[in-house]
Amino acid sequence: MKQLWPRGPVYTDDPAFRITTDSVLLAHFAGEKAFSRCMDLGCGGGLLSVLLHERQPEAVFDSVDIRPEAAALCRENCRANGVAGTAACLDARKYRSIPCPGEYDLVVCNPPYYYAGKTSPDPDRAAARGGGLSPAQFSGAAAYLLRQGGELCVVHKPEFLTDIFAAMRLADIEPKRLRLVCHKAASAPSLALIAGRRGGRPGLTVLPALVLVNDDGSPTQEVREIYHIQ
Repeated sequence: MKQLWPRGPVYTDDPAFRITTDSVLLAHFAGEKAFSRCMDLGCGGGLLSVLLHERQPEAVFDSVDIRPEAAALCRENCRANGVAGTAACLDARKYRSIPCPGEYDLVVCNPPYYYAGKTSPDPDRAAARGGGLSPAQFSGAAAYLLRQGGELCVVHKPEFLTDIFAAMRLADIEPKRLRLVCHKAASAPSLALIAGRRGGRPGLTVLPALVLVNDDGSPTQEVREIYHIQ
């Protein structure tokens, strides 16, 4: 295991789904509001639970992944960091098999960005990304698991925002917060951080863009804080 930052949590990488910027940014975005019970759909090694536990140490973190080795690694990483919860080998697309419907304050998902036949040719990576989990599938699962007023937080590509917003609304999850991520201030957005509320009223807040690096290539101050860079 390695420390994610000095005196921070320890973590063992999932070989098929290593630590990525999108997961780190999603954990930071999702942890901005208080919650008591969280579900991670397609958890991989459990990075989101480990990072969110740092923000909400009293919360319970449950996770599912289609691969048994990922669920086992998630349990190992959570146990090493004192994270309460379970990690089960379940297919998030068959969400009615997941226990405790309607009991979660937060559902998080870093899904495959390319679905409907556009998954990775590597079978391990395709499985790590949920086997093609679409916006309709992760929105449906979130609607099943969330309590009224609970929040779905997801990271995705900006070009799929129309699909995601439409799927969320069909699942009675109202898009409430959007933050676009840009490599530099002048760059086009490369990622979108999205939060929706189950049973929420219409009204989307578009937050200032999250810029990753300065013009000289150094991390911005916000990124330094997110990554605990001294």
